[in-house]
Amino acid sequence: MVLLYDLASVHERIATNKKIVSIVDDEIDITVLFENAICADITGISVVSFNDPGIALEHFSKNKQAYALIISDMRMPNMDGLELLNKVKELNPKVRTMLVSAYDFHNNPIFEKYLQKGIIDSFTEKPIKINRLCQKVGDELQAYRQDVKKSNLT
Repeated sequence: MVLLYDLASVHERIATNKKIVSIVDDEIDITVLFENAICADITGISVVSFNDPGIALEHFSKNKQAYALIISDMRMPNMDGLELLNKVKELNPKVRTMLVSAYDFHNNPIFEKYLQKGIIDSFTEKPIKINRLCQKVGDELQAYRQDVKKSNLT
């Protein structure tokens, strides 16, 4: 497990043949919990965690074709989850995105707009049960695979 402030350490951990699932949350305990749960439940992926959305975006921009899913908290310092996921989709519209938050974001007009535009593919509220998190991650990875398969057919 790597809590990232050093991009070089991330590159050492990522298997080149596996798609990346990234967890972005400013709370270290959340990234540790989510990463452990996803790594234990889902095979065939590389999971990386970031506690700084700016560093997460930097890593994504350098590896955007390797990413399958980004799971982001809503409220973080310097850049919120909405801004992060919008920038991610601008760089690679095929990557799946999941917003996670302990705050009610349903009345947020930017959230509603991003949901309609497909910038946010799914969302869930904290606290989330680990089995539900893994189910949602599995669903998003399946949707990613289907999207890739469709784009390869055209």
